[in-house]
Amino acid sequence: MRRRLIQLNKTIVITFMIGYMAILFLLLLMDWYLIRNYQANGRKEEKEALQEYIDRTAEAMKDIDHEMYEVYNNNPNFQVLQKETDEVTAFGNAYDLHETLHYRSLVKEDMDGFFIYYNNCETNWYYTKNDKIKQGNGILLNSAIRENLKDGEQVRHWVSIALEDQLYQVIIYKKGRAAVAGVYSMENANAFAYGQAQVMLLENDIVYGDQNLEKKLGLVKLTKENGDFFQTIILNYQICGMRVPSTELWVCTLYPRTIWNMVNMQLILLLLITVLSMLAIVGMYRFMKKEIVRPIRQLTSTMDTIKKHKSREIPPLETHFLELQEMNQTLEEMVRELEEQKLLVYEEIIEKQKAQMQYLQLQLKPHFYLNGLKTINALAIGNETNKIQELILAFSKHLRYLLQTEREVVTLKQELDFVKNYVELQNHMTGRPVEIRIMAEQNTMEWMVPTLIVHTFVENSVKYAQLGGGIPLEIEVRAECLVTEQGRYLDLIVCDNGQGYSRDILEEINGDAKVGIRSVGINNIKRRCEFLYGEKMEYHFDTEQGAVSEIIVPWQV
Repeated sequence: MRRRLIQLNKTIVITFMIGYMAILFLLLLMDWYLIRNYQANGRKEEKEALQEYIDRTAEAMKDIDHEMYEVYNNNPNFQVLQKETDEVTAFGNAYDLHETLHYRSLVKEDMDGFFIYYNNCETNWYYTKNDKIKQGNGILLNSAIRENLKDGEQVRHWVSIALEDQLYQVIIYKKGRAAVAGVYSMENANAFAYGQAQVMLLENDIVYGDQNLEKKLGLVKLTKENGDFFQTIILNYQICGMRVPSTELWVCTLYPRTIWNMVNMQLILLLLITVLSMLAIVGMYRFMKKEIVRPIRQLTSTMDTIKKHKSREIPPLETHFLELQEMNQTLEEMVRELEEQKLLVYEEIIEKQKAQMQYLQLQLKPHFYLNGLKTINALAIGNETNKIQELILAFSKHLRYLLQTEREVVTLKQELDFVKNYVELQNHMTGRPVEIRIMAEQNTMEWMVPTLIVHTFVENSVKYAQLGGGIPLEIEVRAECLVTEQGRYLDLIVCDNGQGYSRDILEEINGDAKVGIRSVGINNIKRRCEFLYGEKMEYHFDTEQGAVSEIIVPWQV
């Protein structure tokens, strides 16, 4: 059956236009997704900022409540003040209680002030922090709290007091003839919101803020309709509200909706590119027809002429594309160029392999620098200078070896010295007894091996070998030279006295390194060895009286 033939020039134009339209559709879809994602991230950031402020406020109020409860329940001076006593005794106890609370307010950053009432709440002492409570507001707070004490008989209650542009949360404990109150200033309510956002505080039907704006937006109604949180868009505002736990106080953030709330500069540029792409479709079609379709038609006509008349003369093409001009070159030139391209591809593969090896090598670097710094800090506290010097020297050796990333291979002696130094570091840093025994034939010490080929398995033993009862971890490293018909090989074996590899880990590390996802260090070592030695390397992992890891690599100087 004869295969149906199609015209190349029409196919190119149709395929190009379909592909371009598909890309344009994906671009529009990406615009829609990125804009939605940008707005969702903005709402998430608003909620997280508000949640952080609410949590901080709730924690501060909880701490102040705890301090006031301790005074109410356990302070002997307060116990005396709540009963009827003579004026001198009451003054002395009030003074002592004032000093106690003053000290606690200095320790507790969130306690912005306190008030002490005695003598049937007619006499009072108080203290306020000037950096949190404006000068003069202490007197006004005192009056507001005193009025609250007259109105209520509650033993414990929170009350909100608004003075000028500041709102204060006050916890009051009253017992007998005395009362004590702790103050938390919410003067930093606008600090957590970013941009041009407004912050409005609401408690039941009371609004602390722009009341006209609240009426337009209906925030009081929203707080009643929602339990603890709401997030919505009303008029030109993105609104996020959250209730302070265990209170009726709501904190609402109002972000004006502008173009920057919906998109950023990158998204605007992306939208502009999309619009320009739509306009470019017509121009691209005309360009394709003139510069590609017509020259291909001319080229096919020329080839047909050559076929019929057996002419070697090829007329020039009416195109600006160099690729179409090069199609007129001889077969010999094309073959030569193909060979050159083949060499370039091969060099590119080699460079990719080198880059991948460097990446895998970087992945294997240990991440215990912080533990080393903590150990040095502990030794410094204990003034153990000699141990600090030893640890710093060992740590510097360790870092110097790892930072030489340009080396793909090192001598076995350098690798074993690095492993010994690593074990010494572990003994210094963790206090866990780790013993290492190295048995290497002398003729193997100058063999070139991939960096970290021994350290990876020693590190695994230190990390995962679980031994109870103070039993020291014992690690044994063996290096032997194997002579076969194919040449000399280095046999490296690392074993320990731990619990060994689990069954699923053994299945993974004894399999293909490309599909391993858990034992990253071991799989990376296997990949690097495959890059260096190909199919000449072998490996085997098992569990006997502990983990046993064996890698066999060919001789390499």
